[in-house]
Amino acid sequence: MTWNNVLVYRIQDKSTKRKYVAGLLKDLRAYKEAKEMIVQAERMSVVGQLAASIAHEIRNPLTSIKGFLQLLKAGVNHKDEYYRIMEDEIEKIESITSELLFMSKPSSNKKKNEHLHHLINDVVVLLQSQAKFKNVTIKYDEAISGVIYCDPSQIKQVLINLVKNGIEAMDEPGDISIYVDTTDEHIIINVEDEGIGIPQESMDQLGVAFFTTKENGTGLGLNITREIMEQHNGSLKFFKNKTKGSTFQLIFPKVNH
Repeated sequence: MTWNNVLVYRIQDKSTKRKYVAGLLKDLRAYKEAKEMIVQAERMSVVGQLAASIAHEIRNPLTSIKGFLQLLKAGVNHKDEYYRIMEDEIEKIESITSELLFMSKPSSNKKKNEHLHHLINDVVVLLQSQAKFKNVTIKYDEAISGVIYCDPSQIKQVLINLVKNGIEAMDEPGDISIYVDTTDEHIIINVEDEGIGIPQESMDQLGVAFFTTKENGTGLGLNITREIMEQHNGSLKFFKNKTKGSTFQLIFPKVNH
C-alpha cells in the first residue's frame, strides 16, 4: 500500500489576474514505516518490562507441577486429582506465554469483530502478576459483553498501557477497575485507578509525544494510544476522579450487526 499526502492550493497571478491550481504530492511511506517502528519499539518495551513479573507467575505453577510429579513418583494415591491440577497449571502457563508471544509480534493491522471479554481477559492475564507485586487488584466483570471492530493486538497494547500506567500510579494497595459503558452510538471501555490522579497542570499536555510525568517515562505510551484510537475511528479521554485516582476512556463506534 502506498501512503501519500496531497495538498492542493488555489493561487492567482496578480499581474494577469489568472487563477491556477497548484498541487503537492508527498510520499509518506518512510514516515509510516518510522511510526510503525516506534509503535513496535514501545510494544517491545512493555513486553520487556512485563517479562520479570511474568517469569515469577510462570515459576509458581512449574513449582506445583514439579511437586506433584515427585508425589506421583513416590506412588501416592489421588492420582486423578493431581493430574487435573497439573493440567490446570499447564494451561495457565500456556495462556500467559501465548499472550506474551502475541504481544511481541508486529501488528498485523487486520481489523475484525472482537469480543470485549476476550480482549480484557487477555490483558488481565498479562498484568495480574505485576499488579499483585504492588498489592493492586485488577477488577473486571467476567460477564462483560459487547463487540468492537478492531485490530486485537493494537487494542491490547492500548489496554496494557492504560492498566500498567494505573498500577504505576498507585503507591498504596487499591483497585483498578475495568468496566464497559454503552450509548446509542458508542462502546466505552473505562480504566479507573486509585492512584494520585492526573495533576491539573498536566491535563493539556498528557498524550503529547515525549511529555511524561514519570521519572523514566518516554511520553510515547499515551501518544501512541491516542493515534491507535484515531485509526479505529475512536478517541481517548481522561479525567481526574472526584475522590481519588484517574479514569481513562477508550471510545469506539458501535458495531452494526
